[in-house]
Parts: sequence; structure tokens; C-alpha cells
Amino acid sequence: MKYISYFFIAIASAFLVILLSLSSCSPNHKAMTNQPIVMKEQPQTSQQTADTTVKIRNFKFEPANLAIAVGKTVQFLNVDEEPHTATATDGTFNSKALDTNQTWNYTATKPGTYPYICSVHPFMKGTLTVTNKKN
Repeated sequence: MKYISYFFIAIASAFLVILLSLSSCSPNHKAMTNQPIVMKEQPQTSQQTADTTVKIRNFKFEPANLAIAVGKTVQFLNVDEEPHTATATDGTFNSKALDTNQTWNYTATKPGTYPYICSVHPFMKGTLTVTNKKN
């Protein structure tokens, strides 16, 4: 019986040694500390110059209704904490999901009225009206 208890103590000790040695093998040992994480601002998704901006804030498009001329560019800027899209209901335009502070630009090519939503949150609605006249 005496040797059985030595056996279990040896097994427990070996397990503890293996566990401690594996925890020190972290590929990024500094990441295990309680250092604050510094987040860099997200880069813009488009470098094209915009003529006007629609801000996505508080689960709304601001302004919700916008009129621009053919050839003009509208920039969608997400300032919410959640990802959002700008997706025309007829498929004319569709941004990818924009994270906080990311932008997406759309240049109008054809006159018309284009209702759009956020495909992630379809209750968010806006309208882009594209005219022939120069603004």
C-alpha cells in the first residue's frame, strides 16, 4: 500500500512538471501579461475622394435621404461599434461589412432613386437619389 501512494505522488509530480514546462513555452510570452492592448485606428477601405458623406451612427444612416449628381461620390462612414453595410435593395451597390471608422465609397453612374439598407440590420434604411444635374 505504501508503494501505491508513492506511485500516485510520482504521477502527480510528473503531471505538474509537464504542465508548468508547457506553460512557459508560449510563443508570445509577453502577451500573457496584463499589459494594456493598444488598438490602431482601422484604415479606410477606399482612397477615392468623396463629394459627400453618410455617417452610420446609432443604427441610422445620417442623412437618411441624400441627393447627388451622376459622377459624384458618396462616402459611407461607420462610426458605430457594430459592423454595418450600405446595400441598395435593387443590387446597384453593396459595401462589405464596415467596422468602426471604416469607410466605403460609391460613385453614382446612373440617375435614379436607390433605396438602401444595412444587410446586417435591415431596419436601417436610407435613400440615395442620383440626378443628371451638377450639384
